[in-house]
Amino acid sequence: MVYLKELDARGFVVYSNWATSRKARDIESNPYASLTFWWRELERQVRVEGPVERLKGEESQVYYDTRIRGSRVGAWASEQSKVLAGREELERRVREAEKRFEGEDKIPVPEFWGGLRVLPEMVEFWQGRPSRLHDRFRYLKEEGESGSWKIERLSP
Repeated sequence: MVYLKELDARGFVVYSNWATSRKARDIESNPYASLTFWWRELERQVRVEGPVERLKGEESQVYYDTRIRGSRVGAWASEQSKVLAGREELERRVREAEKRFEGEDKIPVPEFWGGLRVLPEMVEFWQGRPSRLHDRFRYLKEEGESGSWKIERLSP
């Protein structure tokens, strides 16, 4: 599960720990990802697939600076997805990070944390129907610099 933070002309941006999270390890072995957005009440879904690129540290810092202090300190304290001996271990790490940045308003983005952008090559739109004859459309990015997309209707 990720929290989509930005959508720009190039793609979909999420932020995460690059060093220890499972998704970071997955991307290291296969630099392609998919994102799925599901709206149960509307019976709609959008799926995006494409290669992933890391944002530069300066780009990540811009977003990082908008986060509340506790979230910035928490990024330093958390070794995302690593097993903890107990809650006390995490709380100790937070205290250590708080002490490290005591009195500082500008906390640098950790070198192991930052933005990931999924560059869409395929986007599928799905609309559920009671008959199970759902509507599905797939957009495939055309090769080259034209920026055009091929649109295909898919069988449910």
